[in-house]
Amino acid sequence: MNIIKIVLVDDHSIFSRGLSLLLNEISDFKVIGEATNGKDFIDSLLLWRPDVVLMDIKMPGMDGIEASKQALEIMPGLKIIALTMFGEPHYCKLMAEAGASGFIQKNVSKIELENAIRKVSKGENYFSQEIMKDISIKSSAKSGLFIESLNEMITEREYEVLKYITMGLSAQEIAEKMFISFRTVEGHRANLISKTGTRNVVDLVIFAIKNKIVEV
Repeated sequence: MNIIKIVLVDDHSIFSRGLSLLLNEISDFKVIGEATNGKDFIDSLLLWRPDVVLMDIKMPGMDGIEASKQALEIMPGLKIIALTMFGEPHYCKLMAEAGASGFIQKNVSKIELENAIRKVSKGENYFSQEIMKDISIKSSAKSGLFIESLNEMITEREYEVLKYITMGLSAQEIAEKMFISFRTVEGHRANLISKTGTRNVVDLVIFAIKNKIVEV
């Protein structure tokens, strides 16, 4: 059995302790470290070498955004899931740009938390529906020339891929639904990132929701 090694980074030690106990109940999950701020996490990263990090965004000293940037420079294959509170779409955008692979709210259920960790550990992305709705609600629709021209630039196939991406489907799942190859999906995904000026798939999802290109 392959163990998924997890590190928790949160300045609320009681929350981390409860989360640790919850995760360690799952047979193939193991919490191997906890840190109360970004600097302590970075200092211990190479000692721990986790598979997945659950990262609080707002912490004293080094926050989760800077910690994520530095961690991914040290361990490019590291998977980071941002822990957010309701009403933080701006911070979600910054965490996406920093390289986070997933976003869950702190009041997440055990089932959703387990699902998020499993998906992200396999190289997929994860957005909780609550966070996606929060981003949509907090963002006003833009009607400028950029968005209008962007809608013209995105092909029908690319738009279909984008909708599936925001639904949380992996590239392989999208390929099967659209009856196209995995490589073709990756090509459409790369084109979407290029056309929107985003940095990665997570940033693309936030962009699409904020600008009302897709609805959730």
